[in-house]
Amino acid sequence: MVGTRAGWTNWAGTAACRPAAIEVPTSEEEIVAAVRAAVAAGQRVKAVGSGHSFTDIACTDGRLLRLDGYDRVLAVDRERRLVTVQSGITIEKLSRALVDLGLALENLGDVGYQTVSGALATATHGTGERWRNLSSQVCGLRLVTAAGEVLECSPEHDPETFKAAQVSLGALGVISTLTLRCVPAFYLHSVQERRPVDELLERFDELCADHDHFEFFWWPHTPWAQAITSRRSPEPGPGKPRRGPGSYLTDVLLDNHAFGLVQQLARLNRGWIPSLAAFTARAMGRREIADHSHRVFLNQRLVRFAEMEYALPREHLVPALREVRSMIERTGLLISFPVEVRAVAADDIPLSPAYGRATGYIAVHVFHRFEHERYFREVEAIMTAHQGRPHWGKLHFQDAAGLRPRYPLWDRFLAVRDRLDPEGVFSNAYLDRVLGPPRAGGTTAVNRGSGRGSRADG
Repeated sequence: MVGTRAGWTNWAGTAACRPAAIEVPTSEEEIVAAVRAAVAAGQRVKAVGSGHSFTDIACTDGRLLRLDGYDRVLAVDRERRLVTVQSGITIEKLSRALVDLGLALENLGDVGYQTVSGALATATHGTGERWRNLSSQVCGLRLVTAAGEVLECSPEHDPETFKAAQVSLGALGVISTLTLRCVPAFYLHSVQERRPVDELLERFDELCADHDHFEFFWWPHTPWAQAITSRRSPEPGPGKPRRGPGSYLTDVLLDNHAFGLVQQLARLNRGWIPSLAAFTARAMGRREIADHSHRVFLNQRLVRFAEMEYALPREHLVPALREVRSMIERTGLLISFPVEVRAVAADDIPLSPAYGRATGYIAVHVFHRFEHERYFREVEAIMTAHQGRPHWGKLHFQDAAGLRPRYPLWDRFLAVRDRLDPEGVFSNAYLDRVLGPPRAGGTTAVNRGSGRGSRADG
């Protein structure tokens, strides 16, 4: 299906563009044909999944490929625990299919409607000091290149391209299919409860070590945080399953609609924000959930927001959060959304923010109706001082000159990009900013324009 000059906006409303054409391919052959047609017309190409990235990483004024019609499970090897899927499948749809086969993905983030390919392109991660990001679970993929060819790569076949493609930012081509390693299906026993944030900071390493998954959400202007601890088990444990009427009451009516009401009240009068934060923190009760892993990991997101997230060396996490707390108090900024804190394992992927080091993540959020730039720039200054690397799919103000020293294998990734896409068929304004222009400058075969781009990430 092809449409022309229809607008596209991401989930948060922080980026928008008006592509020359929007296509919804349903086969690898249609992806190849779309790329070849775009190159023949001198257009750039971008693929987009759910649009959950907060940056303009998917924007183009060329040809936009929407992958939501390309979402099938293609093959399952239950003995080797491998699954091959089309790249537009959502994490939730894949997880539902896997649990029926007695399998699961090793670790997940919390956005179920995100496509697997979008999660890989931006190094989307979950929680837990022993668990790596979703990209680390990929063991093979097929990539449609700027030449209109399909390149198959894996650790055994073209390993240099494979490592770069595990977190590619969409700069190497359109990922067509993916093969992921799975684990036997498992349950999570998760406990959510209010705790003093100072206690959580003092015990952060202990709590990470004692649980398979640990994270917390600190409410600015209060001493409180919501702590979430989870343990893995082959069998369901104590706690309520996360489905049915009770789940709707807590996950939708309370977690989303009530929280949305708090944001609207904050919008009416910013001066109410500290009191609203204190009220929300006091209202947090203890909740115990036991269910299939994906039902606990994945959450519904009905309240829209802008987000920045930084990956720090694990030992810098607690000091950096203390500085964020001090900064909010010092500047008088009024923040109505909680700050999320978690840890993940190191990996070996060139452009992964967790490359080569045990990592802690700090994420800050702002209601989508509020301005965010001053707050995010203040936070980014703290993260930069602590050797932070920005999450590729979330708002930040970095460019290639500032990012290159933070990634030891930066030049190795760029060498793969220059080999596969020297003319910048898959580039756009965001990639030109964070990676630098392609080797040939993108002027020979494609239009340099990239669309209206981000409205909010500076």
